[in-house]
Amino acid sequence: MKRIIVCLSFVFLIPALKSQVFQLSGYLKEMHSFYFMQHEMPLPNGDTTKFTYYNLFHNRLNFTIRPFRGFQIDVGMRNRLLDGALIREIPQYADILSFDNGIVDLSWNIIHAEGWLFNTSFDRFVLDYSWKKFQIKIGRQRINWGINLVWNPNDIFNAFSYMDFDYEERPGSDAVSFTWYSSAFSSLDAVFKIDQNHTTTLAARYLFNVKRYDIQFIAGKCEKDMVVGGGWSGNIRNVSFRGEASFFVSLFDKDNQGETALSATVSADYTFTNTLYLHGAFLFNSMGTTRKEGGVSLLGNALNLSAKQLSIGMYELFGQISYPILPILKVDLVGIFNPTDLSVYCSPGVSISLHDDIELLLSSQFLFGKQGSEYGANGNTYAAFCRLRWSF
Repeated sequence: MKRIIVCLSFVFLIPALKSQVFQLSGYLKEMHSFYFMQHEMPLPNGDTTKFTYYNLFHNRLNFTIRPFRGFQIDVGMRNRLLDGALIREIPQYADILSFDNGIVDLSWNIIHAEGWLFNTSFDRFVLDYSWKKFQIKIGRQRINWGINLVWNPNDIFNAFSYMDFDYEERPGSDAVSFTWYSSAFSSLDAVFKIDQNHTTTLAARYLFNVKRYDIQFIAGKCEKDMVVGGGWSGNIRNVSFRGEASFFVSLFDKDNQGETALSATVSADYTFTNTLYLHGAFLFNSMGTTRKEGGVSLLGNALNLSAKQLSIGMYELFGQISYPILPILKVDLVGIFNPTDLSVYCSPGVSISLHDDIELLLSSQFLFGKQGSEYGANGNTYAAFCRLRWSF
């Protein structure tokens, strides 16, 4: 009960905190989610269902404290209250929600009752010190080496799923990172990360600019693999052109069960003068399959996502089109296609700006394909979301 009082008190202290020495930002979200399935989904109690739902109240708080010049403390926390049939029918969902892969467990299900639960977690807790051309960060932090907007083979520290649209901040890592800004257009990064299993990742990145292209090279140890890779970001005329790739060689797997792998992606996007936006991307994943061997689920992706394996399929095609019909109204359509099993992920959406800091999102996610395919593993699945967000 004390933890609940402390967490909720932050919400009511927002006006006071914004006027103090340190900075505070964040948001409040209310989202209703509905899922419809073509085939009956088995439940832990022995029953089955074709329909489920849940409601999410989500509060995020970002604190930045600058006690003296060159030093700051960044803290980011999430408070989530969920209720509905999904929580009642699948009690294991609470364990998924509270999972924390860091060396320090900073996620707790404070209350888990019949049909609802309250979770508090910290995905940022970092000490940041800068001196001249050097910067060091210690703690839970987002290490973003990815270049592309959908798949990131260079994101060897904290890979994420594009389908997780409601988590814009992306996960963090428990790590120590060091950066040397060698010039205005180049830098050298060195990062050491450790997770809850005491598995380590140690890698370096060199980033520089050549003829208006940002180019990077990475190398190091990623868990049980040696990894080398690189990427670029630039323009061909007015078209943004990006790409990145990583090559993994298993050298530290004592059981010799690892697999050499190549993960690579390329993308292009363009905004027309009428603000119509087009975006396309291609992913090659050597560890992926070209057969029907099960796939993703909107209720909990079982794939252990990593930079080494960003998809179940060996090949993936991505397409996006978005257009602001009005200054306050934007429509968006996203699709991912597996060309070997012909399955499809599709996500249309509409966002409406109700005020400078209030947004209404109406979105949906569809999985189509034959049973056993990547996006049709459980038959066709339909999900709808209605989210109201206030940012502060």
